[in-house]
Amino acid sequence: MDILNISIIGAGRVGSTMAYLFKRKKNSIVKLKAISSRSQQSLNRVKELLGSGRQDINYTLDNIEAARDTDCLFISTPDDLIKKVCDEIFSQISDYRGRYVIHFSGSKKLGVLASAKEAGASLGCMHPVKSFASAEQAIATMEKTVFGLTYSDDRAEKLLQHLVKKLKGSFIEVEDSKKPLYHAACCVVSNYLVALFDYAADLALKIGIENRQAVDALMGLAEGTLKNIGRMGTQKSLTGPIARGDKGTVTEHLENLKKHGCNEDIYRVMGKKAAGIALDNQWLEPETYKILISIMEDESRQ
Repeated sequence: MDILNISIIGAGRVGSTMAYLFKRKKNSIVKLKAISSRSQQSLNRVKELLGSGRQDINYTLDNIEAARDTDCLFISTPDDLIKKVCDEIFSQISDYRGRYVIHFSGSKKLGVLASAKEAGASLGCMHPVKSFASAEQAIATMEKTVFGLTYSDDRAEKLLQHLVKKLKGSFIEVEDSKKPLYHAACCVVSNYLVALFDYAADLALKIGIENRQAVDALMGLAEGTLKNIGRMGTQKSLTGPIARGDKGTVTEHLENLKKHGCNEDIYRVMGKKAAGIALDNQWLEPETYKILISIMEDESRQ
């Protein structure tokens, strides 16, 4: 495969991370040509991240300029801006035959790049199944990341798989029509895990344990659970009162959540899910399962 000149639209955390990773790959087919952003401040940050050793990268505020002189255009804007940015670019560029346009969004379908397709481009999505708390953190831990790949044709498929290999990652193929559901799964295990930790920390605060102390105490428990899931899968990793069918403990939990003015909804919803897992594992008798579900039901619905 010949040298592939790439440009990246968007200098946020994902765009900056990918720019750094593509830039550092020596003897690679990939050459970073340009990166554009809406603000000079963002360009300055990514320029500092990439270092001064490469003067041949074009840092620009002009998306059209970045898109023209490239073989492969990555659009790394916030999800809801991908279509707008793509349409703006390809209202000015009519011929992109033989080239590629790729976005990083886990939820957006390839249809957001329709204007690029009309210009003749092969389309793709290369979604890293990873949390980007910061570019520096993502760069340090990117190796072995799984990417969700979606593509419009064989050319895009071949390129995306090659890029993942160069990044020392692996991939899963995601059907275009099912991307929102795929992304919902990613959000639950990443974003909602943060929310779940915060919920647990709020409960601890009710007994005088501050957030940082609570997180430190709970991390070991969570890390052990994640390791169990990695070894045994979700079904066999469930522990605790619901897995044991301890109806009295669950009732006490809910009574005390109510007593201390805590949100009960999260506990009830996740409790019903846990009871379903325990039933599937045949750890609960059907009658015990029914009783647990009745305990979990919101009182206002009974």
